[in-house]
Amino acid sequence: MRILLPKLAVIKHSLALILVLILGMSSVYAVDEHAINVPAPKGEECVEDAKWMRVNHFKTVLNHRDDTVIRGIRTTKHSLKNCIDCHITPNETGDYARYSNSEEHFCASCHTTAAVTIDCFSCHADRPEHVIRAARQQSQLEALKENSVHVSATELILNTPQP
Repeated sequence: MRILLPKLAVIKHSLALILVLILGMSSVYAVDEHAINVPAPKGEECVEDAKWMRVNHFKTVLNHRDDTVIRGIRTTKHSLKNCIDCHITPNETGDYARYSNSEEHFCASCHTTAAVTIDCFSCHADRPEHVIRAARQQSQLEALKENSVHVSATELILNTPQP
């Protein structure tokens, strides 16, 4: 009987510890969506219901990736490029946030709060294409000024020599 009592105490403490861990973990995953500072998108409404997208967007992105890369089916409705073009908007000073700026970037604002790590932007653009083109042109202009090289605007923008 003496041997049985310590074993019951260990089991009782183990169950209590497991319960505490489960309750603690559930609070980690319970994210208050209203507490997240999500920048407003450009469009009037998303391609899907906003509540549905909050829960399922990762499945949508992965399915679209598989359709495009594996099956060769290219559509724009759920493309990452279209998501970026609509959801990455300028702040009050006209600047576009990078994914590394978790406070202002649409994707990072939720992913950081939810402790989700993604690798989309190791290959894909984290800002709309026109913003990246403008930044590239500005960088090229600055490089030209530093090197005192004269190139026509057409050549600079198109990156092709004039005839």
